[in-house]
Amino acid sequence: MMKKLFLYIFLVLMWCNVGFAEFYELNKCFIKGGFHEAPFKSWEEFNVDRIKSYFKPGDTKGLLNSKIIYEGPKYDDYIFSINIEQSTVTQLRIYNDEWINKLHEKNLDWCKKEPEECKRVFTMHKDKIKVRPEKYKYDIYNIVNFAGGIVEAKFIDKSEEFPDLTKTYSLNINLDNNEVNSRSDSPSTFLNFDKIFACNKGDSAPGKGDTSSGTAFFINNKGNLITNNHVVEGCELSKINYFNKEYETNLISTDKTLDLALLKVDLEPKDFISFSNKEPRKRQTIIIAGYPLGEYLSDDLKINEGKISSLKGFENNSNEITVDLAINPGNSGGPIVDEKGQLVAVAVAGMSKDVTEGISFGIKSSAVTNFLKTNKINPDIKLTSFSMNDEKVNQLLEESTVYIFCE
Repeated sequence: MMKKLFLYIFLVLMWCNVGFAEFYELNKCFIKGGFHEAPFKSWEEFNVDRIKSYFKPGDTKGLLNSKIIYEGPKYDDYIFSINIEQSTVTQLRIYNDEWINKLHEKNLDWCKKEPEECKRVFTMHKDKIKVRPEKYKYDIYNIVNFAGGIVEAKFIDKSEEFPDLTKTYSLNINLDNNEVNSRSDSPSTFLNFDKIFACNKGDSAPGKGDTSSGTAFFINNKGNLITNNHVVEGCELSKINYFNKEYETNLISTDKTLDLALLKVDLEPKDFISFSNKEPRKRQTIIIAGYPLGEYLSDDLKINEGKISSLKGFENNSNEITVDLAINPGNSGGPIVDEKGQLVAVAVAGMSKDVTEGISFGIKSSAVTNFLKTNKINPDIKLTSFSMNDEKVNQLLEESTVYIFCE
């Protein structure tokens, strides 16, 4: 039972077609756990700071006579911003002005006595201390586009003078639950630490927010399209990008069991995909077209070739075939055609590489045909017996396959 559940989990993950935005911001991040850190339950609890002043500054005995001169927020914000296009993550702490002013009152004398040491911590401007925002920039080295995305980033803080103090700072950012795991590793084990941040999700850059996306294709010259139900489910409005122009779609019908959706666009496409009149067979050469990882990877249609490995899908689903090529998030809803350019199946899901490689699934064209007929649409079935050359198949797919996204 556990093995079965394990496979379900990884199959469902591959169904998530949340495309990458180019910019994400997580703000009001507070430490909820981690080694050497007291966990906090909220941003408000984390952000309270107390500044004490002494009746006799510099007199250690004054510790007994300290008084609180400020109690309130230390930060205006604590941000992790992720720039996918530049492959960077910036960690930024923005300090509260009132907190800075009270810190100024406490430390101005110290800065005058120890100016060089002071400059390490503060910036002096006309005898006014200004705390520098603490800013760290990490390089993204891995992105996993599952359920909103896992972004991994790191930077190395090298110290030639003290090599034992050289640190590697690593971040693991879960954009699905807005959580950041921060780790510092050093040759000196006592300098290693972990922090777990819980954050709010800030606004993404204008026009660059999360979008559910996938692939669709034309099935006739009347503007009818096929894609997966999970690509458009929950969308108030779906659009397609067809030769660099956006078009709104109308949702005609869905089948959640088959995971199919029928749409219509007010245009006559340059070409469309007809249906094969033959049953699929094992080891048959097939071609898949789509937009894996959405437009994050690029806006160019990706075309790959593979073979049918089984005439049944996941858990003996006879409405599906199994293919030996990768179906990544964003490929969902794309056409799988034969060497004649005729539809064999509709890409629907793929197993995660954590389970295995080269096992993906498509909905048979016969199941798509039945779905269309219940919606009073007869698919175009070609009776040609000859194969098209690669150039013609590529052109057909380019002119009939579209990027579809949800707003």
